[in-house]
Amino acid sequence: MKPLFRRASLALALSLASVAQAQDLRISMYADITGLDPHDTSDNISYSVLSGIFERLFQFDAKMTLTPWLATGYTSNDNATQFTLTLRDGVTFQDGTPFDADAVKANLERLADQKKGLKRNSLYRMIKSVTVLAPNKVQIDLSESFGAFINTLAHPSAVMWSPAVLKAFPDEAQLRLHPVGTGPFSFVDWQPGKAVTLTKFSGYWNKGWPKVDRVIFSPSPEDATRVAALKSGQVDAIYPLPSDLVAAVQSDSRLAIQRDPSIYLYYMAINTQHKPLADRRVRQAINYAINRELWLKVGFAGMGAPATSAIPSGVQFYQKQSEPNYRYAPEEAKALLKAAGYADGLDLKLWCTNATASVRAAQFLKAQLASVGIRVTVTPMDSGTRNARLWGVKDPKQAEYDLYYGGWSTSTGDADWALRPLFASESWVPTSYNVSYYSNPAVDKAIAGGLATAEPAKRAAAYAEAQRLLWQEAPIAFLGTPDNLVGKTKTLSGVSMLPDGNLLFNQAIFK
Repeated sequence: MKPLFRRASLALALSLASVAQAQDLRISMYADITGLDPHDTSDNISYSVLSGIFERLFQFDAKMTLTPWLATGYTSNDNATQFTLTLRDGVTFQDGTPFDADAVKANLERLADQKKGLKRNSLYRMIKSVTVLAPNKVQIDLSESFGAFINTLAHPSAVMWSPAVLKAFPDEAQLRLHPVGTGPFSFVDWQPGKAVTLTKFSGYWNKGWPKVDRVIFSPSPEDATRVAALKSGQVDAIYPLPSDLVAAVQSDSRLAIQRDPSIYLYYMAINTQHKPLADRRVRQAINYAINRELWLKVGFAGMGAPATSAIPSGVQFYQKQSEPNYRYAPEEAKALLKAAGYADGLDLKLWCTNATASVRAAQFLKAQLASVGIRVTVTPMDSGTRNARLWGVKDPKQAEYDLYYGGWSTSTGDADWALRPLFASESWVPTSYNVSYYSNPAVDKAIAGGLATAEPAKRAAAYAEAQRLLWQEAPIAFLGTPDNLVGKTKTLSGVSMLPDGNLLFNQAIFK
């Protein structure tokens, strides 16, 4: 019995040691996820959590640099209609299915199938066919030139599902309950409103990762509640850290702030279908009336950068603009309004969400515009109402707002996705997100020119022209890009926000 007791004691000791060494990463987020299928998701919270389970052919690093991931490289033809990808060897899905060209084909065909009705199908409508050339090589033919295609494959929705799971659950309602990818963590469970739990995938191809055993995400909409949970040690990180609560974290010696630049452009859309706002001089006047540095202080504790183009500086093919010089110049704004026939000012309706930060920013913009004679009525609304009244309008004449305060994340990191959805004539709501109802053939031509080739120099020239025209035309009030902030314990590293607003946690380490 004695040897058996010793063996049992040793097994118990090893088991206890294993438990003692287990490391959980606890993250509190501002909202719950909306689903478990990145192909059918459109919010950063869901993309962030699911990035632990799923991976893409190309991904972005912390500086939004495009990085080969499940693909190791690519070639393309001159007119950007055919792309050939070489795939990483030795990768398996969490259910043991091998990652190969057949898996890529199954996923890309699902993304390209416009009949699926998935939230992100439209991003991949240009995919005409996917051909397996070898187990580690796939050819993708497009129906049109699309120079931004590789960046599109790095979009958070372009993940690789296990083809075995796609086949087993062809119905979306069932599929979304069984998320299986190639990422460093496997799905455990989702208790809506309470927590999403992931566990370490021992067969992960990137050896040595992850360094934590479990990740537990919990939603907490109240900003102060998230900060209190961090200060009390209930969680290890909060995503994001509200800028108006920075001082509460800075005052605690046990905590730290991870601050990184973003590519999230805040702007105020200007409805160009309404008569006063159809005049470029009025739109330029609005831009001259706003103190962008003060806007950053009011809304984001001064952490960020004022806009200097129609796209943020961290986006590929960004070009700084200087003419016109949209400095804070209320007298110049008044002169432009007078020249346009509005010396006595005008009355405008500004919409925003009812989030505290949005309302505060909208009230600031109202005060700024009032100083040049533009009288603004602010209408906050919940997200559901906003979505229906803003994005659901089918006839531009039914769009009731004059101005809309919002933001846009260029989640592909490429100028195309920064410009085309917001400013192209083809992108008027409800097709896409051009709520300014702006249309300019010269801008359309420049945006199309950036997609007509995969040659970087030619793409850069096209997008430079688009940015120049948009800056002069001012279909929006260009505001700026706040920094991304994550609050965390000082012992935690490797948790931050990508410039597009998604959370990075796959390389989390506790010191």
